[in-house]
Amino acid sequence: MANLQSEPWGFPGVPASEDQQQETCQVYNDLQAAVEVSSGSVSADSPVLYPGSGCSLALSCRDMKVSVWLRDDPGVCGSCAVTASRSLTLSQDFGDFSREAAELIRKDMRAARKEAGLRQARKKEICQQLYEEVKRAAVRKQRRMIICTSITILALLGLVIFGAIAIANKLQPLIFEGESQSHEAAGVAALAVILWCIAMGCVGVLRASADDATAAQLQTSLRAARPELQGYEEDGTLRGIALRDEPDVDSENEDIRYSLFVICYWGMPIAGVICGIMIAARLYEDGHFWGVLIVSIPAIAAACFGGGWMCLYTLRQDDLAWRLCQASLVFFQWPLILLNAVAKCRGGSDSAKAVSALIQPAKEDLNQAVLQTNQRTIVFEGNVLPGHHTVASWPGKYESAWDLLVAGARKDEISAAVVFLPEGSEHFGLHDPIPRTEDLRDLRGECWCVPLYGEAKPWGCRWWSHWIANIEKAVQLGATLEVYFFNGKKGQGKAADFAAAGTEHRRRDSIFRRKADFGKSEGFLRALDDGLDQLSKERGPDGSSPFSREEHRLFLAWLQEEERKFLEHSEGLGNSQKAEVAWLERKGYHYLEKEVSELADSSPKAMG
Repeated sequence: MANLQSEPWGFPGVPASEDQQQETCQVYNDLQAAVEVSSGSVSADSPVLYPGSGCSLALSCRDMKVSVWLRDDPGVCGSCAVTASRSLTLSQDFGDFSREAAELIRKDMRAARKEAGLRQARKKEICQQLYEEVKRAAVRKQRRMIICTSITILALLGLVIFGAIAIANKLQPLIFEGESQSHEAAGVAALAVILWCIAMGCVGVLRASADDATAAQLQTSLRAARPELQGYEEDGTLRGIALRDEPDVDSENEDIRYSLFVICYWGMPIAGVICGIMIAARLYEDGHFWGVLIVSIPAIAAACFGGGWMCLYTLRQDDLAWRLCQASLVFFQWPLILLNAVAKCRGGSDSAKAVSALIQPAKEDLNQAVLQTNQRTIVFEGNVLPGHHTVASWPGKYESAWDLLVAGARKDEISAAVVFLPEGSEHFGLHDPIPRTEDLRDLRGECWCVPLYGEAKPWGCRWWSHWIANIEKAVQLGATLEVYFFNGKKGQGKAADFAAAGTEHRRRDSIFRRKADFGKSEGFLRALDDGLDQLSKERGPDGSSPFSREEHRLFLAWLQEEERKFLEHSEGLGNSQKAEVAWLERKGYHYLEKEVSELADSSPKAMG
């Protein structure tokens, strides 16, 4: 029998030395899969070739056969008669194996790409719904801010108009005759200017809340508020928050915002100028020149400079004209100037962050948006239908198939008792005590986590109570229960019984925690050097990849025999499924065994 050695090997077409031509045969793996090679019968010591790697076989006779088989599917195998000095490639020189392996690899790659596309589409759908929910919360907050600010502006404007009318018509107590009342007249004029400036400042804040800088800062703040909103800006879902844009939601709110903005932004300065002229004219007639001066300065600046530069900007669309226009209307800008100064003193950038805080939804609103989105998209509490077979247990690692199952259940096309309450859902992290009934006296623990997992878990066990309720409903309706196993593992992976499910779960956890040590082991590091990392990491329909499957095989080989056999015996059902199936058997409920690929099949073998 030939010996397998770690000798230098060459690629096809590269001449070998004279010694090699007489004594060795080279095998090169040009497939995107892990392949075992043997010069005789299958052996535990058969070398594994990863993509791009090869080995040299020392020949003990002139004619011999080299056998190869896929690590992922040993049934795909082949052999080739070789002679010394010959170089073999797995994709060409092994007949049916070369064709079958290449086709299987292409099939797996197509499935992985399809799964990635479905996963991405699902993620995009969930994110889009979440973003729309958050956007609605932001629009509601902006609406409240605009309404409150507008009411403040209109109230201040009303006071200014009332004062102007009262002074112009010499209504009590705003009658200032003689020099003895010049101070009172100046004080009233100053008060009118202050009220007008405050109202104009509110208009400036209202305008700033609708510009691009504030919208960008709002996006940044929202992304930082929740990890689920990291992609918020890239999707552009907040562009409608800026007043100049038209949001995709709440067009009625857009009309209200725009109308209020026009009234306040243009009505306030115009009304203020008119009121200033009225007050100045009356005070001038009464000889109160200080009052006239106090009122005239802001009115003239707003009417002449602001209006003039605005006309120039309208005609020329010139940036300088726009800056001069803004500078002349300092009455609009004083809150922003103040916020800028405070931000710079504190090492900040500008006032946009402070203004965006006015329209950013509260943390409670964001949490509620995430919760509502999860309830509509991810969370599933079962839907048991009369007259249907009922899915009683499902392996969660088949994500796309799970999505099809849930979609069918929500359309009342599939009856399902299965439950999924992920993080972010209403019942996540909640625990339910074990009922103290006669048939459950043998179970220990403060909650269901103990018999399920051997210890309390952060995700809780509320889901289990919901699942039991669904199962009981299905049994009462006379439904046939269905348990779905991993593909190719039907009937495997069950717990010894329900009382042992928690203990077995803890043992599996304990073994898998040793993967950190395995990752530092000599064997794993050598496998990486041999090309393990060249295997694809794209996940397929079952959530695994060629790399993860090979890593798991190496991990099993690294374990002690007893631990390895325990994990191999556990393959076939997910962790929670083991407890579910054990519970069905404890209760004496009959169920059908199926594989995930049989979701649409209606005639599997009945189990008792």
